[in-house]
Amino acid sequence: MRLSTEQMFRTGSEAMQRAQSGLNRTLTQLSTGKRILTPSDDPTGATQSARFRDTIRSIEQYQRNTDLAEPRLQQEEWAIAGVSDQLQRVRELMIQGANDSQSNETRRIIAREIREIHDSIFDIGNTKEPNGEYLFAGTKSLAEPFKIDADGVVSYVGAEGEGSVREIAITPNRKVAISDNGANVFMTIPENDGRVSADITRANNGAVPRGSLVIKSTEVSDLNLYLSGENDTDFFDISFDNSAGSTQYQVERFGPDGISKGIEVGLTDYSPGSPIEFAGRTVVLSGQPRLPDGVHPSDIVSSRPAQSVSLFQSLNAIATAFETPTDSTSSRADLATAVNRGISDIDATLNHLSEVRATVGARLQVIDNQTELNEGRKIDLRSTLSELEDLDYAEAVTRFKFQQVALEAAQQTYAQANQLSLFNFI
Repeated sequence: MRLSTEQMFRTGSEAMQRAQSGLNRTLTQLSTGKRILTPSDDPTGATQSARFRDTIRSIEQYQRNTDLAEPRLQQEEWAIAGVSDQLQRVRELMIQGANDSQSNETRRIIAREIREIHDSIFDIGNTKEPNGEYLFAGTKSLAEPFKIDADGVVSYVGAEGEGSVREIAITPNRKVAISDNGANVFMTIPENDGRVSADITRANNGAVPRGSLVIKSTEVSDLNLYLSGENDTDFFDISFDNSAGSTQYQVERFGPDGISKGIEVGLTDYSPGSPIEFAGRTVVLSGQPRLPDGVHPSDIVSSRPAQSVSLFQSLNAIATAFETPTDSTSSRADLATAVNRGISDIDATLNHLSEVRATVGARLQVIDNQTELNEGRKIDLRSTLSELEDLDYAEAVTRFKFQQVALEAAQQTYAQANQLSLFNFI
C-alpha cells in the first residue's frame, strides 16, 4: 500500500492533536479539581449539578434573610425587656407612694420619677436600628413612630393594621415578621384583666365631696356566666341607699346605649371588703360611699367592659394621682383607687409585654432552627455535588501519565514517519 506524504502528515498531526487535547483536558481537571468541565462531559451529571447549585444559592439567599432579621428581633427583645424592667420600678413606686406615711411632697417626687420613666419608655418607642430605621414604626420605618403634644399626650403615627409589619421569607413557604409595630406593643393594651373595669362616679358630677369609697379590685369571677347573653357587653351601676337604716347597695343593668334594663341585684347590705357579684363579675370595695341626702344621689360604681389603653396613658394617670394633694378623706380614697387601678393596669401591661416578647423569642427560635437546617442542607447538597463533580485525583494522575506517554509516542512516530522518503536513500 502506498502512503502519500500528505496522508502521513495528516495522520500524524491528528494523532498528536488528539493526544494533546486529552492531555490538556486532564490538566484542566487537575487544576480545577472538577470532573465535569462542560455539559458534554456528563449531560446527566451536569443537569443534576446545575439543579443542586440553584438550590444551594436559594438556601444562601434565605440565610441572608435570616441574618438580616435576627439582630433586629434581638434588638426588639432587649427593648421590651428594658421597658418591663422600668415598669417593675413603677410598680414599686406605686406601692411606696400609697403608704400613709408619705406626704404630698414625697408623692410629687415619686410622680416626677414616674414621669421620667414615661419619657424613657417614649424614647425606647422611638429606638432606631443601626441602619437608621425606627424599630417600632412598622413599614413606615423612616419616620418617627411616636409623637408627644404640648399637653404630654403620646400618639402613634407609624404603620398599623394588616400588612403594617415587614415580613421576610426564610423558606419558599414560610415568612417571619422582623418586628412589631408600636401600636401593638405600647398603645393597645387591655386594661385590668382585659375583660372588665370599674369607675367611681362622684355624686352629682362632683358638686359635693364623695365618700371614702375605694375600688380594691374588679374581675370576671365566672367566665361562663360572663360570656352568656349580654353580660360581657352591658354596663352595671352599683348605687347605695340607707333608707332601711343601714348602708345597702343595688346593681342596675344598662345596655351600651345607656338605656336601663332593670335591676340586676336588689337592695343588699353593704359590707366593706365583701365581694359584690353579678353577671359573672365581682367588684370588691372598701370604705364608705356618700349616701343620698334627698338632694344629691349616692356615689356610683360603674362596672363596664374593659377598654384598650396605652402604656403612656397608664403612666400619666399614675403620676397625676400622686401629684394630686391628699388633704381629705375622699382624695385619699381617690389615690387608693388610682393605685389599685394602676397596679392592675401595669400588671396587665407587663403580661402583654411578656406575650409580645414571647412571640419575638419564638421567631428567633424559628430563625435559629432554620439556620441549623440550612447549614445541614447545604452540607448534604455540597456533598452530593462533590460526588457528581469532583475529580478522582488518583485516576486522573494515572490517566495523565498514560496520555503524556501517548503524546510522546505520537510525536516520535510522526518524526520518524517524516524520515521515510526515497530521497534519503539516494
